[in-house]
Amino acid sequence: MPEYAWPITAAIAWIIFFLLVDWSRLKYSVWGGVIASILQILVDTAAMKLDLYHVKNLVHILGSSVFFTFGVVFTVGVLFAQSLPVSRWMQTVNILIVVALFSIEELLYLKIGVLEYTHWSHSASIFINLLVFTSFTWLVNTLQLNRCM
Repeated sequence: MPEYAWPITAAIAWIIFFLLVDWSRLKYSVWGGVIASILQILVDTAAMKLDLYHVKNLVHILGSSVFFTFGVVFTVGVLFAQSLPVSRWMQTVNILIVVALFSIEELLYLKIGVLEYTHWSHSASIFINLLVFTSFTWLVNTLQLNRCM
């Protein structure tokens, strides 16, 4: 069953999270995970209501995989907040790298068959991810979710 791709990627995300998280900064950066999960649910719910794509999953929240939202997205949100560079140029590079990684992951979900485009394209997804991670970078900076204790 290809739907098991969601819990597998969630498990991998949580393993990476436990290896990389800075526990002393978690009280601030955890909000990065919460905000990232909320943004992902909003974007995915709107896209699925517009019949842009469909997600095949085992357990869902508003159509999105619970394992994706609280696995990959939450952990990346926390780690993204903790590791956000100070330099604007490096923030741009950081955004491009994270978008590239999310794009590769999305292509794998398409290939496995747990994500299906109906009225969508991969280039549109890349554009939306650029907007989301640019906005998320602004939020992390504004709310100081990357600060040290």
